[in-house]
Formats: sequence, C-alpha cells, structure tokens
Amino acid sequence: MKTQGVKFPAALLPVLLLLGATFSLPQSLVQAQELERDLQFRPVVNQAAHQVFDEAARGGGQLSLPFFDDFASPTYAIDAPTPELVRWVDASARRTTTIAINPPTVGCATLDGLDAGGYPYYFQADASGWADTLTSRAIDLSSELPDDNVHLVFQFQGGGRGNAPDENDSLVVEFLAPAGGVNGWSQVWSTTGAAMDTFALAFIPVTDLSHLQSGFQFRFRNHGSQAGHTDLWHVDYVFLDDNVSPDNFNFFEVAFTESEHTLLETYHAMPWTHYLTNPDGFMADSVSTSHRNLSSLQADNVTAGIVVRDVETDATETMENPFSITVVSPQAPFSVPYYIQEGNATIDPNGFAFSAAGNDTCAAFDVSFYQDNIGILFQDRIGVPNNDSIVFTQEFDNYYAYDDGTAEKAYGLTAAGGKLAVRYDLAMADTLHGLAIHFTPYYDAMHNNNFLLRVWEDLGGMPGEEMGDNYLFHYPTYFTEGGDLFAYYAFDQPMEVEGTIHVGMVQEAEFSLNIGLDKNTDFNNSRVNYMLGLGADWVGSTIEGTVMIRPVLKAGKSEVWTGIADLEPATNAAEASTVPSWTIAPNPARTQITVLAQPSNVASQLSLFDISGRLVRSLETAAGRSPLPMQIGDLPRGLYTLQLQLGASTSSKRVILQ
Repeated sequence: MKTQGVKFPAALLPVLLLLGATFSLPQSLVQAQELERDLQFRPVVNQAAHQVFDEAARGGGQLSLPFFDDFASPTYAIDAPTPELVRWVDASARRTTTIAINPPTVGCATLDGLDAGGYPYYFQADASGWADTLTSRAIDLSSELPDDNVHLVFQFQGGGRGNAPDENDSLVVEFLAPAGGVNGWSQVWSTTGAAMDTFALAFIPVTDLSHLQSGFQFRFRNHGSQAGHTDLWHVDYVFLDDNVSPDNFNFFEVAFTESEHTLLETYHAMPWTHYLTNPDGFMADSVSTSHRNLSSLQADNVTAGIVVRDVETDATETMENPFSITVVSPQAPFSVPYYIQEGNATIDPNGFAFSAAGNDTCAAFDVSFYQDNIGILFQDRIGVPNNDSIVFTQEFDNYYAYDDGTAEKAYGLTAAGGKLAVRYDLAMADTLHGLAIHFTPYYDAMHNNNFLLRVWEDLGGMPGEEMGDNYLFHYPTYFTEGGDLFAYYAFDQPMEVEGTIHVGMVQEAEFSLNIGLDKNTDFNNSRVNYMLGLGADWVGSTIEGTVMIRPVLKAGKSEVWTGIADLEPATNAAEASTVPSWTIAPNPARTQITVLAQPSNVASQLSLFDISGRLVRSLETAAGRSPLPMQIGDLPRGLYTLQLQLGASTSSKRVILQ
C-alpha cells in the first residue's frame, strides 16, 4: 500500500466539503464529554476455538505430579514452543500480563466474555451464560489415595484493571472423572463475582476415587457476560500435588510480578533515524522492576541484571545490576532499580545506549531482565521466559509510540465535531505520512461513524493552526486475528513536519469511537487535548492512561511501514502490459461496483480488500466476461482496494464506498 494520498474526482470535492462542514455545526455541550470505558472486545492472536490437544501428536503421555503453571510463558497447546511445556488443551482464556493488579507472578490466565478468536460469544449487551474454559492436560492420579492430601491450589482475582464480575457472575472449577467420559465433569468449587484489587488463595481437595484415576483433568469456567471483554477473572499460580496441607502450606518463590516494555525515557517506540540524533538523551536514566517474595520466609541477597541482544546481528550486552536486595520480608512486594544513564556517588553509570552499526533505517533489540532463580517450583524452560525473567522487544522503526501496545480500556469523546489531539516532540524534521490507531470495539461497532485525520502546529503546548488539507473520510477498523492491532490511516497527502506537532482526528457524530486506552502508562495528562465541538476551547485530558494514536513518518525509508499487508499495483512493465486498461464505475459507490475492462481470454478474479488489507469480497468469472459486477451494499463505508487478476498478472485501484 503506497502512502500517497487518494485523489478525489473534482466533482466529488464539493460533496466532501459539504459533508465535512457538518463537523463544525454548533452543538450542545451539555452532554458532551471525555470518556473512559471498560473494554467490550479485545483482539487476540488468531487461534482455533477450544483446539484439542493431541497427546500422541505432541509427544504423548500424561503429566505426573506436581502440576504447576504461573502463566509466565506460553503453555497452551496452540502456542507452547515444545510439547513438554504444554499444560492446557484449550485456549479460550487468554494469557495476559497487564490487566490483573499485583498478581502473584508476571502473567495470568484471564477469563472473560470473548471466545478463542477474540469475538464476543454473543454480540448483545444483555447476553450471559457460560463463557471461557481453561482445561488442563490429562494427569495420572492412579497411584494416589484419598488420604494422600492431593489438592488443587490456585490464586484468583475479579476484575483487576478491567471490568469486574458482579454478584450474579461466578468462577467455577470442575473435575473430570475419566471413566465418565464427556459426561464426567462435575463442579467442585465456585465463587461469586466481586471487584478485587488483590488475589485470593483457594484449596480444593481431590479425594473422590472417581477422580483419582489415570486421565484426570480439571478446568476453570466463568459464568457471566458473553458480550465481550467484561466480567473478568484472573487465575494464577496453579499447583496440583499430593501431601498438601492447607493449614501448613508455604510457597518459596521470589518472582517478577509486572512486565516491562521500554528502556527509553519517554517513548515505547520511536523512529530509528530520530533516535540516532541523540541516543544518550533518549535513554532512561534508570528503570525499576516489580517483584514479590511469595514465601513466609525472609529472602536475602536477590541480584538482577539486564541482557540486550541485537535481533539482526545477535550481538549481546549484559548489564549486571550493582544492587543486591539484601533483605526481603516474607510475603512482601519489592522493586529493583537499574541505572541506565546515571549513577550516584559510589556507583559508576553504565552509560548504555542502543546501537546497531550499519543500519540507518530500523533496528530491534530483545531486552531481558533477570533475577536469581529462587523457588522450589523453579523450572528451567529452555527458550522461553519464566517468572525469574521478563522479556520485550525494543523496536525502532518509523513511528512514535507512548503506549505499550496493549489496551486495558477504551477512550472516546461524545460530541459531534469533537477533536482529539496527541502532542509529539519530533527529534528531527521529517515527512508525516499517516497515523496508526488502535480502535477497540465496544457494544456497538463504529465502522459506519467517520472521522477526518488532522495535524496541528504547536501553540505553547496546545494545538494551534491546522496543517494541510485532509478531506478523506476514515472509519474505525477492527481486527479479529491479532492482539491489539493498529490500523494505518494515510493523510490525503504526506506533509513536511518538524518540532512539536499535534496529531489526531475530528469526528462527525457524537458517538464515542472507542480508541484503545493503555492504562499501564499515563501520557494523557501531559500530551492529550480535546475539543468538544464548535466554539469550545482545547482542554487537557484528565483521564489516566495513554490514547493509542501513533504518527507514522518516512524516517529514511524508501517505503513507509503501515503495519498491515500492503497491496501494490503492478509495476513491472512487461506484467503491466498484460493487464488491460480498466475502470471502476461508479466510484464512489453505494450498492454495486462494476469493472469495465476489455474481455480477456483467461479467467479473471476480483478481490476487494479493506483498509487493513483484509480480503472482504471476491468474485471469479470465466474467460471472455465483461463487465464484472460486484455487490457491496452490505459492507462498511470507507476506502477499499479492488484488485483485478488476469492469470498471473494483477492490477489494483482504490474505490470509495459511501
């Protein structure tokens, strides 16, 4: 996809200007406001719903005691790197690292109203019933007896940073009696919904002989809203073993509890060419990581460090932390500081800055924080992190980002003509091509509510004069095959920018467009301003978090990254000559588009792609057919790409559905 602006027919411009004028009609501001909303939908990595784990295909055999998972690394059948690491046979419950509050260790299993593909089970506000399921692999308990004190132990939390389950909702645990087959599941434990900011500990004895068999399994299920990312339950630190006494049970574990995302002072990502103007200046002076001593015993002399690996060259640098946490109280949280760019009177600064010789347009670094391996449940998981390490990739491409890439809630304005602006301080002059925006579906799909892209000059830290002319309507784009994906929206024409700019949008209707809101960072208060319609003033945001809008620049690249599958017109002269001249009529269109082309002696195919690069409609026709009609009346309004394929040759054109 080229980032050049779309050219509108001259006859269409008055229509666009007229429609654009509705954005600035006087509106009552009594009901207009800035909103923060619980998520209704959270896209996840594409995965088959309740995929069955094949023991024989993935290594065979049942698990033996002890069973343990803290969700610090991939352990689902669909994503575990090796069969030995698989603990769960289905994956409608997601593994998350940012939604729970103060989890026992980093990573949880989160159950909500979304199925395994990221859609609500029923996209209706009042839909409720059984939702997610998290089922263990088969476990051999045939050698255990009722008096062997076999217990399932786990910790759980309702809501966390997300929407909390109410008193009519529940989290349940069920056991499988292997001889009972599919009808052998029975409920053995449950709790009612409540908002929780701490984790509770549960013990469930396994004493029934029908359960103490080869092939035993257990599962978590939640009953509540089926309408999206609502009624959340977080489960962590799941442990099944014998000789467990609830009255005398103790963990011995010191672990990370929160994820990290950047070593930069302000940004989570920025263009590599911009970073190189002042590497030391963009690095954080220091960072800290969050840990917890889960034991009732004191932990001493906890040491930690950072390892940075250049993804392209595999060059590695280790920064050993000069600090050693001498005394950690029992069952206490604590933090570990790391100096990146400054020290104190007794410790020399590391002076670390990312560098990648020979690459002047992009770079990526794998960053790992590590601590001592402390814990009786320590597992040496080759190739994946455990709770004694946390990893992330520091990306330098051609966009700026304050957010960490995850949305815990949704942000919106309820004002026709409402304007939203995010301030960015550019390190160097560049060409602004577009914006990457994450929209979060919430109850009602907003794909028919349009907005216009905007850029403003800076006026004392607030948006000033509008820059450029942008008349192209855009619409929220939603994804179903990836977690927290961003849609790319190109400006009508690329524009030269430098210094401080404000980027964002103006919306047509009073409905909230539900932009992703990252609750683990907070740049709204210092970087985000909004205006609630004509005659209103710019106002600084008071909602804690970070709106997920990112400027995309040229940044030295020959082609601008958009974050989605690019569709390129045929550029090879020989290939282009085999594609006859063709047109789309009408364009813009409402109910049908027709391709007018010279009849070909080979079969043709029309493929219609939305702005995210997703195929939404296709049509195959026999040789010699023309014209070629395609019905589009049921599709969301917006900008699409129509591709005509004749044999091995293709050609693409833009089409607007209005």
